[in-house]
Amino acid sequence: MVKNHSYAEIAYVNGYIYTADNCNTVCEAVAITEGYIIAIGSTAQIQNLINEQTQVIDLQGKTMLPGIIDAHLHPFWGGLQLSGCHLDYASLTVEQTLKKIQHYLDNDPNKGNDDWLQVRGWLRQEVLPLGTDITRSDLDQLNTVRPVILFSNDCHTLVANSRALEKFGLNSNTPEPKDGKIGRFANGELNGILEDAPAMRAFDSIPALNDMQAIEVAKRVQRELNQQGVTTAMDARSAHLQFKAFKTLANEDNLTIRLLGAIEITPDDAPTLNDIPKAIDQAKNFAQLYTQQNWSPKPDLKISLVKFFIDGVLQAPIMTASLLQPYRINQGTANNVNFVESDRLGDLYYDNAILEKLIIEVSKAGFYPHMHTVGEGAIETVLKHIATLRAQHPELDHIRPSLAHNELAAPHHYALFAQLKAIATLSFQWAAPTNEMIEQFHHMLGEQRFNELEPSAKFIDAGAKIAFGSDWPIDPLNEWFDFKVAVTRKGAGKNAQRLATDRNLTITEVLRAATIDAAYMLGQEQNIGSIEPGKFADLIIIDRNPFEIEPEDIENVKVINTIIGGKLVYQQI
Repeated sequence: MVKNHSYAEIAYVNGYIYTADNCNTVCEAVAITEGYIIAIGSTAQIQNLINEQTQVIDLQGKTMLPGIIDAHLHPFWGGLQLSGCHLDYASLTVEQTLKKIQHYLDNDPNKGNDDWLQVRGWLRQEVLPLGTDITRSDLDQLNTVRPVILFSNDCHTLVANSRALEKFGLNSNTPEPKDGKIGRFANGELNGILEDAPAMRAFDSIPALNDMQAIEVAKRVQRELNQQGVTTAMDARSAHLQFKAFKTLANEDNLTIRLLGAIEITPDDAPTLNDIPKAIDQAKNFAQLYTQQNWSPKPDLKISLVKFFIDGVLQAPIMTASLLQPYRINQGTANNVNFVESDRLGDLYYDNAILEKLIIEVSKAGFYPHMHTVGEGAIETVLKHIATLRAQHPELDHIRPSLAHNELAAPHHYALFAQLKAIATLSFQWAAPTNEMIEQFHHMLGEQRFNELEPSAKFIDAGAKIAFGSDWPIDPLNEWFDFKVAVTRKGAGKNAQRLATDRNLTITEVLRAATIDAAYMLGQEQNIGSIEPGKFADLIIIDRNPFEIEPEDIENVKVINTIIGGKLVYQQI
């Protein structure tokens, strides 16, 4: 805590300052000393803390907010995607996809036979015509002997050419995993499609960058986040490669982002109840390597969550998100659809007894459980386990479980979130599927379930907290577009339909979800998330007031300055 309250080292005055405190106070000025906020109030009030040594910055009516907290994303994956072969999230045919990849191959300076080509920014669910899959047979048509993979934008599908499958050590004798799928042709040979955890494990096994390359990626990541106004981020699938790089930046006083992380415990890490202690010890060891226990205004790292992938993804053709009632599938044609109920309920990747024990034991170890739950079946399963945690262990009432994504909830879930003090972590932009995807979801889910698609305000109205997480690079990094979607439930384009399955959020609800309530989810609300005396001076200045502009204009907000611990880390050129 700051020791000298007698004067401000820095004072911002004459602004519109939204504090995100309990009363949503708006003030004019803020005083900062040693990286801490020491006072807020009117410009006249803050003048009492200004002397000849104070750096006074006149906001001239500009808007200041707490720094954005992105509570669920994959920053290092995002950094890797910013360079290399990228399909720009475009809807493409197989032929167009191969043409783009071949063009990159022909011009890539890395032309060694063993140089991996990783193709990112690929939308599996929007390969044209919709429902078409790309397989290793397609990738094998490329004029190369290099190992090539397509990694989907949702990070749940990887398609490998034959050379890549060979390097992954996968063949027709590979057994089916518990937590995903290894696709096969009718004859039993692998078709190159890996879904869910096998896709992620395969991607993780590709030879890593060296230490210097990883540090350069980390530097680019924090620049991109700072430019968006992000001051704190939670890496939802932490690994040594990225945290070692960010820790190096922290040790060199070059870190410009507060980075929290969730270390994953997979079904393979704890296949039996007896394996749980070892899995938790491994999580503890990882956390000990990278956690700075006592945070200060200087940015640092902390591993305080454990991640569980409970189910898969909702979109066709994968449909591995767990549902309470079966998916409807098209038994007609693309032009003459005939959707009928199938026997597919999606997937749950953990044994029920093991998952319940894992959630309890990681909580006992002091971690917050953070669950990937897309479908109503996964949400139902996790809420039952949290209910057991709350009932059997009242001494763990301080633990804050969070469920990420929640694309399809059931009507009774919202009140349960509030009752169990579970936090819904939401990617607001997912409430703006394309018109084609809206139609597909209607068919796939039926009218009644469709009405619970991409909820956000329903959690708040039931008394639950929500936290914002962009999930970058599942989507492009564009926090202010995401906020615009939250207040309109519409995407880009004049013809975009509004997803009318929930009310719009207010801008206040959006900003709280991306500041103080995200801080609460991460157990850091005493340090960050609002502009209040005693907290770190994590602040942003933006070029327009989101409380006064049209909702559609929120996506055009530009960050002028990003300040972390009172230190300027980004300035608009």
